[in-house]
Amino acid sequence: MEYLSFSRLSLYETCGLRFYYEYVQQLEPFDPVPTYHASFGKLLHSLYEAHANSGGELDFAELKSEFDEQFPQLVPEFPERSVAVGFYKSGIQAIFRFSRYRVEDVLASEQEFLLPMGNGVPPIKGFIDRVIYTDSHGYIVADLKTGKPFSGRHPVKFKQLVIYSLACEHIYGVPAQSGYFDFVVNGSREWVNVKDEDRRNAQDWVFSLWKKIQGELFEPHYSPGFCTAYCPYRSICPAFAKANANAAIYS
Repeated sequence: MEYLSFSRLSLYETCGLRFYYEYVQQLEPFDPVPTYHASFGKLLHSLYEAHANSGGELDFAELKSEFDEQFPQLVPEFPERSVAVGFYKSGIQAIFRFSRYRVEDVLASEQEFLLPMGNGVPPIKGFIDRVIYTDSHGYIVADLKTGKPFSGRHPVKFKQLVIYSLACEHIYGVPAQSGYFDFVVNGSREWVNVKDEDRRNAQDWVFSLWKKIQGELFEPHYSPGFCTAYCPYRSICPAFAKANANAAIYS
């Protein structure tokens, strides 16, 4: 495998078999899954980046105009018009919020990185939505989220900011000591401090998962909601077939 990423590693923890189908066998999707969440997120990410790269010069009206131009292309992906309307309104709210952000301290937007891990582990590839620097707080990493808020210390998702902290050290020579998840639709932020222990634990997490991957441990983890709606390989998954067979017996 050429590289790892936080999304790949978190997918492995969610379901080893889906990871195997997607990244080891590199199979094309077998089953349809919703794409509008991802497409909506990509659109807001692009505007979030554009606002920072403009030094804050792009105002709400200009960002909304771009959103209005691109959003109709997403509409066919939504299951029904009312869902599309809800997402459109959420997008306008999010743009209104981040169009008012101060961006003078943004050092980089969509900062790409390839973080060496050593010990035979592939590097971790990713993009930091924002790297911020202030004299009082040093380096700060931020990740834009367009879904529902969660705790900044979520046992898995927190590791994303920790990996960004390590990437910051690789790029700038100093790790980010703090970071936040920016829930632009909800209008909240989850701030966290990132300590040396957190960085060591994240590295250990990567090493342990890679060891399992190398050992070809690709166990399926059945979750009714996730598997039924979001797995593009459910029709070839033995765990999904078994769960459905059991459900048919007891129905």
